[in-house]
Amino acid sequence: MEKFYYFGYASNLDVETLKSRLKSEPVNLGVAVLPHFGFRFNYPNPDGSARANIIASKNESVYGLLFEIDEEDRSYFLNSEPGYELVEKEVFTAKGKLSAFTFVSSKNESGIFPHENYWKTILKGGKENGLPRSYLSQIINRAGSSSLL
Repeated sequence: MEKFYYFGYASNLDVETLKSRLKSEPVNLGVAVLPHFGFRFNYPNPDGSARANIIASKNESVYGLLFEIDEEDRSYFLNSEPGYELVEKEVFTAKGKLSAFTFVSSKNESGIFPHENYWKTILKGGKENGLPRSYLSQIINRAGSSSLL
């Protein structure tokens, strides 16, 4: 069966959330880093809240998880993330560089913030999968929260 690599950086850090968006079981390959991009809450949800997104940024990196996903799930997966495109980017893993697909949106809006349950899902997944605490603190700050890790 054909597979593709997927780099999840937001709510899909929570493996149970990711599983709910796929028909087949994803394989978690561990932490990966997307260089020259920054994590933002700037994708406008129809309800006025923000969703996560990544933007080009020379001096930043985005931490996430690398998954192996069945090709048969691609169209189903795309439908679970309306407003985003699945684009191929180069990520770094403990085993070296790989090409992986990730979700990016060109719809960017400033001054919007995510719902608490959304950013807490991201934080939960990041903590459970070993993303650096300093990086997770940045996500909390971007969410507009003063919550502590």
